[in-house]
Amino acid sequence: MTLIRGAPYFPVVDVAATAAQYEKVFGFKAEYSTGEPPEFAIVTRDGLSIMLRRVAGDTHIVPNEKQGGSWDVFFWVTDAQALCDELRAKGAEIVYGPIIQELYRMKEFAVRDKNGYILGFGQEWH
Repeated sequence: MTLIRGAPYFPVVDVAATAAQYEKVFGFKAEYSTGEPPEFAIVTRDGLSIMLRRVAGDTHIVPNEKQGGSWDVFFWVTDAQALCDELRAKGAEIVYGPIIQELYRMKEFAVRDKNGYILGFGQEWH
C-alpha cells in the first residue's frame, strides 16, 4: 500500500470567497466544488491541494497561529523569491520573508489567507 495524496483541511465561513482568493491571489485552481452555495471545495496548485469546508461561524476557525503555532500548511518550492514576488504582485498579505532560516537551511516566506490561515513556502538553501 502506498499513500498517494494528502491535503490540509481548512474550515471556512465562505467556501466560494475563499476558493476565489486561492485562485486569484495564490495561483491555485478549483478542482472540485459541491453545494449551492458551496459547502466543500478542493483547490490545487502543482498537484498539491487544500480542502475547504463551510462552517457556521468563525468561532470554528482556529488557525495554528491563534494556538501558538505558525503555518497551517507548508509547501517546499523551487524558487521562493519568484513565488513570493508573484503572490505579492497579486495582492497577497505577506506575513514575513523571504528570509533565510540558517538553522534548517531554508529560504522561506509566508502569506495569510482571508480566514487567517498561514501558508508557508520554503526553498532548500545551501
